[in-house]
Amino acid sequence: MDLDIPFQTGVPLRRQLEDALRVAIRSGRLGPGSVLPPSRDLAQQLGVSRGVVVGSYAQLAAEGYLTPRRGSATRVAELPETVVPPPPAPRTAPRRFRYDLRPGQADYHAFPRARWKAALLQALRDLPDRRLGYAGHRGIYELRSAISGYLARMRGVVVEPGQVVICCATSQALTVICEVLRHRGVRRVAIEDPGWRWQRYTAEHAGLEAVPVRVDADGLVVSELAAAGVDAVIITPAHQYPTGVVMTAERRSALLAWAHERQALIIEDDYDVEYRFGREPVASLQGLAPDRVVFVGTTSKTLAPALRLAWMVPPAGLIDEVEGVLRITGVTPPTLDQLALASFIGDAALERHLRAMRRRYRAKRDVLVEGLRTYLPEARVRGTAAGLHLLAELPAGADEHAIAERARATGVGLHELHRHCTSHAPFPPALLLGFALPGESDLAAAAQLLGAAVR
Repeated sequence: MDLDIPFQTGVPLRRQLEDALRVAIRSGRLGPGSVLPPSRDLAQQLGVSRGVVVGSYAQLAAEGYLTPRRGSATRVAELPETVVPPPPAPRTAPRRFRYDLRPGQADYHAFPRARWKAALLQALRDLPDRRLGYAGHRGIYELRSAISGYLARMRGVVVEPGQVVICCATSQALTVICEVLRHRGVRRVAIEDPGWRWQRYTAEHAGLEAVPVRVDADGLVVSELAAAGVDAVIITPAHQYPTGVVMTAERRSALLAWAHERQALIIEDDYDVEYRFGREPVASLQGLAPDRVVFVGTTSKTLAPALRLAWMVPPAGLIDEVEGVLRITGVTPPTLDQLALASFIGDAALERHLRAMRRRYRAKRDVLVEGLRTYLPEARVRGTAAGLHLLAELPAGADEHAIAERARATGVGLHELHRHCTSHAPFPPALLLGFALPGESDLAAAAQLLGAAVR
């Protein structure tokens, strides 16, 4: 057997011999059934001790590469046929835009780094050594207590600290709830149409059928929900994504009546309602029916997605099942980050940050609206009363996708409305424009480019 092993100093001889034999077997140079030399002969050939060869043969036999037989030669084992995977598809780099108006982003330039750093340092300084172990699956008590007070005060949520469950993101909260529903025998879940498409993906990944239900100017059409034959619905009632409409009081009452009559679950995604401009806050649905609503919130729009901190408040009867799913996954945000957010909320730093950001975002929104009025007067702008994006309805017959592609080619990142539509309902062509991330001068320049793309 010809083994060319350039032995290296500093690396055990046995390990080098094992590696060389593995390579020879995997490459086919030593085929199945091939006889290996007696340990004494190979040791003499390589100039090593016999113990090195004996140990190598024993290790490779334990791994399944060799088949030793008492009183017979050591042979190469029959290995399963190796399936060579196809080469990975080339990954395209994410597109970068000079004017990034894609929705779902916050103004990361305004992240309160100094205050967050102070909160993290305080957590590091004060956390006892014994708490560096695994935290509870629902999250640490300090954060659950801080969030329960914040939600009761700011969103009208009926909640105690024991009901709050800390998650890594809204998507994780939705994943956990969908798993709980599937374990309970639910098979069909309603989603808004148009709506955040990851809600559909999450439901389908959990093995549920996502049933689109139409949204109009008053919010989710509850009469169509009642006819859909579902046992749960995922909804954004306070600021519907992507249309920006606020569910009317009549629709909210009808939705809650449906949930009680059907014994169904409402999953309330409260993703960016901290930002309302010139309107009184809309209280949560959960505050009206805490036994039928799962409330879900996040820091992705208030602070930054990089924190990976979110929460949900399930009905009391679901908390143990939620914790059971989390116990299996073992995924919880870092304890130090949870402590930092608890301090951030407890010191009222979050509410001060939100007040400042509301002023900042309102100014940006006004710049974009004025730019659209100047350069795209034929568009009908909707959804400006709240949130971090708006909807620009295009003239009837406009090619939404072609216009969006022309805008992207000039450096304007945006979404078209119909990428968030599930059915073929006759929604007008429209562009979805986020105004949180760009500066005011960039928003004005982007509006001019949008006008040119339409024309």
